[in-house]
Amino acid sequence: MKPIQLSLIALATAVALSACNQNVGTPTAASGATAAQAASGAALPKGLESNVQQMSYIFGENMGRELALMKKEGGVDVDIKAFTRAVEDQLTDKPSALSPEQKQKAVEEFQKILEANAKKKSEEMKAQMEANQAKAAETLKAGEKFLAENKTKDGIKTTASGLQYKVNKEGTGETATMGDGVLVEYTGKLIDGTEFDSTAQHGGQPFAVPLTGNSVIKGWTEGLQLMKEGGEYTLYIPTHLAYGPQNSPKIPANSVLIFDMKIVKIEKGAAKGNAPAPKK
Repeated sequence: MKPIQLSLIALATAVALSACNQNVGTPTAASGATAAQAASGAALPKGLESNVQQMSYIFGENMGRELALMKKEGGVDVDIKAFTRAVEDQLTDKPSALSPEQKQKAVEEFQKILEANAKKKSEEMKAQMEANQAKAAETLKAGEKFLAENKTKDGIKTTASGLQYKVNKEGTGETATMGDGVLVEYTGKLIDGTEFDSTAQHGGQPFAVPLTGNSVIKGWTEGLQLMKEGGEYTLYIPTHLAYGPQNSPKIPANSVLIFDMKIVKIEKGAAKGNAPAPKK
């Protein structure tokens, strides 16, 4: 067999395997149906009965995927009719409809479009970053003002770290300490009253917290150790004891967090491993 034939086989095999690998680990309703059809011997889609048709579809699918990515990332479109015409011309040995000079001019124009789109995208990202930074600065300032006013209210106590808390109900059981396993019920809010998370949102089951030093945000680790089993506190957590400059859809960067906490149960010395922090 000639080397060029081997190369063509290798290329075709690589493309086919690439198409197959696109679905590995990402089953969907569509891929499940296809697998079920193949397993049961069901008829293939109309027009894709033969191996030639199937491989042609796979080649087109792979090329289409690359073009779709170019459209998404580069902001350029593809004329399907012109694309199909070029493929047909090549398969039927027709001469190119464009001269070398025309191709060169088209490619140069295409490069300009790509560069312009990339510049626009970069400017948009920069503007968004600046907007996020401005919002984070506003949130930080608002949080500092809130804490300054809050600490003067009746019943509010402030620790050396800046954590503020209010005892709504004192517990009567054991006091939580490092190394304990603690089951808590909680509701988390921003200073404007927006609720971003709670045990009620997750079926109402108490949240297991191993007090190991890095299992939850610092404000929780400190706050829980102020409480006894059965206790109900409200924690006002400064941003440096929460998520700091991290930004998420539910918790803006530099947010002060307010948690209504209740310790349902304390298991002394039961902490094992790490639990996830409260969901943002």
